[in-house]
Amino acid sequence: MGPQVDGGTLMLVGGRRVLLAADGSTKAETAASPEPLQEVIVVPTASGKRIIARGSNGIYRLDDPLGAPKPLAQSESDLRAIGAYPGLVVVWTHGSETPRLIDVETGKFKVVSTLPALPMRAVAFRDDKEGAAIFEGVGLAVTSDGGATWKRATEEVAGDALRIRGVVVRGGALRGYVYEEGLESPIDAAQARVDRAVAPPAESNAPALVRWVRTTRMDPIAAAASSGVEVGDGAALVANSGLLARIDTKTGSITALEEFARDVTNGNCTLQRAGKDAWLGCTVNEQPNVDIYDPFAIMRVQLDGSSFKLDGPAVVLSGETELRTSPSGGVMVMGQCTTHDGEGEVCVRQSDGRWVSMSAEVELYTRGVGPLSDGRVAFLRNMWDGDVPETERSEREDEESYDEHDRDYEGDHEEREVPEGKRLYVAAVGDGRKEERIATIAWRPRGELRAQSAIQEDGDHNLHFIVSDDEGVYAIVQPMDKEARRPQKLEGMTEARLRGSRGIAVGMDGIRATTDGGRTWAGVPLPARARDAVMQIDSLVTDPATFGVSEVGLLLDRNVRMGWGATDNIEDPIEPVFDATLPSISRVSVPERLLTCSVEGNVQGTPVLQGSAQVSYLLAKKTPAPKGTRRVTGTSSSSRDGIMGVVALFEEEGSDKPGSLPTKWSFTWHDPAELGGKPRSWSGAPPKGTPWGAQIRGVLGSGARAVITMRIGSKNLLVRTKPQGGIETAEVAYNLLPSNDIVFGSDKGEPIAWMRDTALIVWLSGEAPRIIGHVSYRSNRLLSEPTKDGVTVLLSGTDWSALRVFPIPPMDKKGPEPSPLAPTLDGWTAAPNLTSHIGRFGLCTSKPKGATRFSVPRSYARAAIDASSGSLGYVRYDVYLTGADACVAGATATFSPDRTSARAAPLAAKVPKKGPINFVRADFLGKRAEGGARGLPAKDAMHKLTCTLEERK
Repeated sequence: MGPQVDGGTLMLVGGRRVLLAADGSTKAETAASPEPLQEVIVVPTASGKRIIARGSNGIYRLDDPLGAPKPLAQSESDLRAIGAYPGLVVVWTHGSETPRLIDVETGKFKVVSTLPALPMRAVAFRDDKEGAAIFEGVGLAVTSDGGATWKRATEEVAGDALRIRGVVVRGGALRGYVYEEGLESPIDAAQARVDRAVAPPAESNAPALVRWVRTTRMDPIAAAASSGVEVGDGAALVANSGLLARIDTKTGSITALEEFARDVTNGNCTLQRAGKDAWLGCTVNEQPNVDIYDPFAIMRVQLDGSSFKLDGPAVVLSGETELRTSPSGGVMVMGQCTTHDGEGEVCVRQSDGRWVSMSAEVELYTRGVGPLSDGRVAFLRNMWDGDVPETERSEREDEESYDEHDRDYEGDHEEREVPEGKRLYVAAVGDGRKEERIATIAWRPRGELRAQSAIQEDGDHNLHFIVSDDEGVYAIVQPMDKEARRPQKLEGMTEARLRGSRGIAVGMDGIRATTDGGRTWAGVPLPARARDAVMQIDSLVTDPATFGVSEVGLLLDRNVRMGWGATDNIEDPIEPVFDATLPSISRVSVPERLLTCSVEGNVQGTPVLQGSAQVSYLLAKKTPAPKGTRRVTGTSSSSRDGIMGVVALFEEEGSDKPGSLPTKWSFTWHDPAELGGKPRSWSGAPPKGTPWGAQIRGVLGSGARAVITMRIGSKNLLVRTKPQGGIETAEVAYNLLPSNDIVFGSDKGEPIAWMRDTALIVWLSGEAPRIIGHVSYRSNRLLSEPTKDGVTVLLSGTDWSALRVFPIPPMDKKGPEPSPLAPTLDGWTAAPNLTSHIGRFGLCTSKPKGATRFSVPRSYARAAIDASSGSLGYVRYDVYLTGADACVAGATATFSPDRTSARAAPLAAKVPKKGPINFVRADFLGKRAEGGARGLPAKDAMHKLTCTLEERK
C-alpha cells in the first residue's frame, strides 16, 4: 500500500505501480521501472510533495506517479526501508541500523545535526513541520518544527510510546502502530502526545485490492505465481486469510472478491485444480456443529470459465495441513479426516463425495503420496533394498542376483537392464488397506531417494512425479499397468516441482520448464536479477515463500514470472544512471585478540559443572534429615549462561507432624564464574507464617551475592544475600521480577539493578525494589555496576552504541516513592560498541579512574591453551569503560579444543598430574587465572593458569 496521490492510491503489485481510484478502477504504470519497486512514500518539502520509491538497491523520484522514474541514489547494500523527512529521504540498509539521509532533488548525502544521538527506526512527516519517529531506547518522539527539535511523546496509556514500532500518515494524520495490521494510536505532534490505540477505520466498502492487501499482507501477483489457479485468459484465483479473489495477472487488479472467513489468526491457504474444479484448503474460524480446535477446512471451488462458486466446507480437520490434488480429479489431505474418524495418515475424497481416512503399512508422507481419481492414494515403493511388502519379497527371493557393485562404473548406467525386483514402483492403497502395485519404473535409484513433487494422475491415468537420488533429479511419466519406462534425468538441476501439467526445475545452471507434466523440458531465459537468485538456489528451494510453482507462473526469491508461454529472449532494463551513491557504513577493521593461557600447576577449587543434574550433588547436604524432621529441596540454575550461570539449592525443614510449618530455610549457591569461588550458604527462619511448598524459581548473582526468586502460593518473593552473611526479602509483583542479567554494586546501600521488559529496577538494602526508568528492549542493553551516581545503560546495535546514566533518586521514608525518570532523548551520548567490538579491546593494566564497569556476554570466541587451540563458549568479559576507551579486566568461558588441535600433547612439565582444560576463569588485573575439567570437584581436576589477550598477527 502506497500513499494517496492525485487520482487515488498508489500501490505496488508485482513490483509495478498501479493507481487505484476510489471506485476500484486501476491504471497501470506507463513506463517500466529499472527494477521491481518495493516501497513508495511521500516526502514533504517547502515547495510541495515528492513521491519517492525504492527497489532492492536504487532510490527513485516519481515526478509522474505512473511515469518514468528519476534515479536518485543507489546503495551497495540491499535497501531495507525508506522514510520521509522534510526534503530528505531516510534510508535503512541491510547490515546497518544507522539510517542515512539523502536530498530528494539531488540524491546527495546530507548530515542533519539536530537529530538525537539515538538512531531512528522509523519516521514519517505529514507536512514539512509535523513529524514522528521511533528512536532506539526511548520510543516515539515528535517534532513540530521540521526536525529542528525533537521531544519524546507523552502517552495516555503508560508504555504506549515505548511499544510503538512504526509510524504512518493516514488520512492526513500521524498514527503509530505496534503491528501494521493492528491497532493504531493517533499522534498529536503539536502537543507531543500519543493517544490510546484504536482499531483503524473499517474498510468493508474499500476497493477489493485494498481489502486484499490489508487483510492478507500479500502481493496478489506473488500469491498467484506461487499458488494460483487459472480461470480464463490472463486471470487467476488466489486465496489467503479468509479471502478468495480473482485477479488480473497483467495488472494485479482484483476483479472479484469473496470472504469465507473473518479475523483468521493464521490465514495460510492452498488452492489447487482437480479435474474441472479447484479445491481450497484454508484455516477458518470455528465451524457450527464441528467440535475441532484450530479448524482447517477443505472447500470445493466450482469453475465455469472465468466465473467461480465457493462451496461450504466439505471436510474440516484439526490444524493446518497439506492439500494434494491430481488433474484426474483426485483430492486428499495429509492427516486424518476428523479426530473422531479412527486412525489414518491421509484423508481422501471418494468418487461418491465421501471423505475417508486411510493409512498403509508404511509411512506415506516421504513417499510422494498423491490421490487417484478412484479414491485410492498412490505412493512409492522399493525405494531401498527390502522396501517391499512381504508378499512381494517372497515372490522375488529366487530372482536374478543384482550386485550393487556392478553399477559402479563410468558412463550411462541407466542403459543397463535393472531386474524387476530391484525397480522403483508405485503402489496404491484404498479404504481396505490392501496394497497393490499399479506401475513399475525401469530404474533403480542410487543412494537416498527423495520425492521432490507428489505423484499426480492425469486424465489418461498416467502418473507424473519428480524424484532425486545421489546422482540427480528425474522426471517420471509412467502409464498405469503398462510397460515400465525409464525416467528422464534433468541434467544440472537440483530441485523440481510439478503443479498439474506445469513444472519448474532449477539448478546452478539455470531453470528449465515443462508444460506437459514433465514429458519435455526447455530452458527458461532469465533477467539478470533472476539469474542472481539462481546462484542462491540451495537456500531458496526449501522455503515455500521463496520458491513456488502454480498454473499461473513461478515465484523465485523476489522474482515473479507470470504465464507459461515461450519467450525467445529476455531484455534486461537499461541500467539507470544515478545522481549519487549512498555512502557505505565505515567498519573498523581491527584484528581480534586471542585469549592465550598456559598451565602452571594444580590448585584446589570448584570446577564448572557438566550440567544441571550435578547441582544437587554439589550443593545438597550430605547427611539425611534427623528422625521426625521433614526436609524438602529444590534446585535452580541461571539460564542466561547455561551452566556458567549461578546454581542454587533451596531446602525447607521442619517437624513432620501434621499441621506444622517449616521452621528453617537454607540456601546454598555457587557462582561458577567466580575465580577461586566455592559454594556458599545461609540458613535461618523463613518469613513468619510461611507454609510448606515454597519453590525456588530462579537465581542470578555474582560471587557471594545472589538474588533468588521464590514462589510461595500466589506470591513472588525475592531473596538477596549479603556479602557478610544474612539475607533480605521483598514481596514483589510479577512485573518487578528479574528477567535477565542482574548487576551488583558495592557503594552504600549495595544497589542491585536489573531490567524487566522496559523497566529499569533498583533494589537498595533496606528498601523495596522500585523502577527508576524505562528503556526500550529492541536493541542490545547492558547495565553497568551500580554506583552512588546511578546505573549506566548502554544500548547498541550492529553499527552504533550510546549510553546514559539513570540516577537513583533517594527515598523519602515519610513521602511517596519517587516517580521513575521519564524516557527522554536528552542525556544520551555516543560510546564504544562493547557488544560488537569486545574482541578488539586490550587488557586493563590498572583500574581506570572514574571508569564504568560492565559484564559483556559473547557466544563464541577463540582461545589457545598450551598446545591446544579451540573455541570459547558462554563467554563473559569484565570490561571497564572510560569515555571512548575500553579495556578488559577479566574473562570467564567454557573451552572446547579443536579436533585437529594438539590437545593430547603433554602439559607443562611442572604439572604433577594433568587433565583437560574445559573452562577458564581469568582476572587480568589481579594476574590470576584457573581452569580445568568440568564436573564435580576432584583431585587434580583444577589447574593454575597464566592468561593474557594476545594481538593476532
